[in-house]
Formats: sequence, C-alpha cells, structure tokens
Amino acid sequence: MDLRGNSVTWLGHGTWLWTTSEGKRVIVDPFLGNNPTCPEDLREPDVDAILVTHGHIDHIADLPPLAARTGAPVVASWEVGAHLIGQGVENVTQMGCGGTVEAAGVAATMVTAVHGSGIGAPDDTMLQGGAAAGFMIEFPDGLVVYQAGDTDVFGDMALLAELHAPEVAVLPIGGHFTMGPARAAVAVRLLGVTKVLCGHFGTFPPLVGRPAELQALTGASVEVPDLQPGDVFGAAS
Repeated sequence: MDLRGNSVTWLGHGTWLWTTSEGKRVIVDPFLGNNPTCPEDLREPDVDAILVTHGHIDHIADLPPLAARTGAPVVASWEVGAHLIGQGVENVTQMGCGGTVEAAGVAATMVTAVHGSGIGAPDDTMLQGGAAAGFMIEFPDGLVVYQAGDTDVFGDMALLAELHAPEVAVLPIGGHFTMGPARAAVAVRLLGVTKVLCGHFGTFPPLVGRPAELQALTGASVEVPDLQPGDVFGAAS
C-alpha cells in the first residue's frame, strides 16, 4: 500500500502507529499493555504525538504512562482532555470538531463520529466524555488519512470527503460496538477512498467482522489488506 513515504503499524484493536516521511511517530488511541492483541515487542513504542478519538477505556487505558514516558503532546476533545489533565497528563491540547492542531509535523482536524465517549471511573461510575470523534490527518507530503475512530457509517462522510479528500480511510469493522463490513462498505463509497485499513475487530468475541468481508463487498478497485496486529504498511513494509 503506497502511503507516499509514510508508514503505519497496526498495534491491534483501534491503535495505529504512524511514522511520517520526516521520521516522526504519531499514535492514535493507545491501547497497549492492556490490549490482548498488541504484540509484546510493540507495547512500549517511542512516539512524538498522541491523538485520542474518544474516552472509552480501550482507547485511553495506556495513555498516561505512555505520555509520561515519552513526553509526547496529547490531542483530545475538551472533555477527554480535561479528564487526562486531571489524571496528571501533561502537554494536553483540548479541541473540538472542526478544529485543527499541528503535532509532530502533521495537521490533525477533529471530525465527528457516531459513537459514545463515556469514561469509566475507578468506582464503576461513568464520567461525561463529550462526543466521540475521528481525525483527518494531513501528513507533510500532502497525504490525507481519515482515522474514523469508533463509529457507525453516517451520511456526512460524503461531506468529510468533499472537505478533506482523504486517500486512505482507517475504519472499524468489527460490528457490535461499531459498524461491521456491510455498513463499512457504504462508508467506503461515501468517502470515495480506494485504500482502506480495518481495525476494531478480532480483539474480543463480539467483534466478528473481518477485512476479507469488506474486500468482497467493495471489489478489486478498493485495496483492503487482510491484516494482523503488528503488520506494517507503507514505506517500511
């Protein structure tokens, strides 16, 4: 998969580690030591920036120690960012949908998603985590990647395509908590992309969707790798 000199490693579930053509490393939704599918040798990556789509435990569980170890800046929604600051995380930029933040040489625009964002508290209560989001990430060489986060398909994906013209979409396909392959195929059509990376599947029993199902629905004109945790795509593949 040609990513214009950039590369990406799937760390399992919804966690993606991007290496830009300038050598900077940007992680999306770090779920590492607590992620049963993350390869052991990838659980303590070096990163230059951390992007967070929403507050569910499988997207922020390992963020505080990662941020403390690396000193990487964190980009999150206002509500999730407030929670992380309260947990002692430093260098947090809080933002909302429609805003753009530059970090580690990429421009990350927060966009809407159809999902929850409640944050589990130690006493088993649920904290308000604001709205779930995704990111349109523009890399230094102009590559635009849509990191959808956790979401169902929604009609305004066509508007996101008009506004950002992504070349690559990173979509959840497991089903149950997000869209499955059939609905993801509609998302691919709305976005107009020809390269799709699939996540949020196979980690837990309910997440039954698989890339091969999406590939069968989209046809040969769309590239949908049948990936495994630890797989690398792009410059380093």
